[in-house]
Amino acid sequence: MRLVKRNLTVKGLEIALHTVVGIALISQITLPMTAKALMGQEMANSTQKIALEVAKPATKPQDSIKLAIADKEEREEKPDRVMNAVITAYTSTPDQTDDSPFIAASGKRVHDGMIAANGLPFGTRIKIPALYGDKIFYVEDRMNSRYGLGRMDIWLDTTRAEARKFGVKRVEVEIFYPEKKALTRAR
Repeated sequence: MRLVKRNLTVKGLEIALHTVVGIALISQITLPMTAKALMGQEMANSTQKIALEVAKPATKPQDSIKLAIADKEEREEKPDRVMNAVITAYTSTPDQTDDSPFIAASGKRVHDGMIAANGLPFGTRIKIPALYGDKIFYVEDRMNSRYGLGRMDIWLDTTRAEARKFGVKRVEVEIFYPEKKALTRAR
């Protein structure tokens, strides 16, 4: 009798083990497919507008060129202000900066594309089309207090002699103020 009971117990354990392994295999196969289907559905909903725009082919090559030009014009941001400025260059030498020549007034480390300007908030974007085309500079440093708005200093990763070769340029600059975040009150 004991032998029969033992065989039934072993058989029961084998069946339970096979059931658990089977469920694990099925879940490994079906759960990723379900997640992929849900993700695909979400992506389809979010890109539906884009797919509709792409699905409309232009009838003539001239039409597609016109559409591309119109699209570029819509995406181009208009500057908040355009003004003439005096542009010079500086480097990270102690005689041209304070006691921490590699840290800007904003607290950030100096980098390519950084510009010093008084009278503009940190984070303001500056374009200098005549000298740099569409390159964007960010106001992250300040100049000596004797200089006001209309004077800007581009940081260059070079020697002081090379920065002096840059000279003094009087050019038109485009100013893009940082976006103000909407203030909301908690109710």
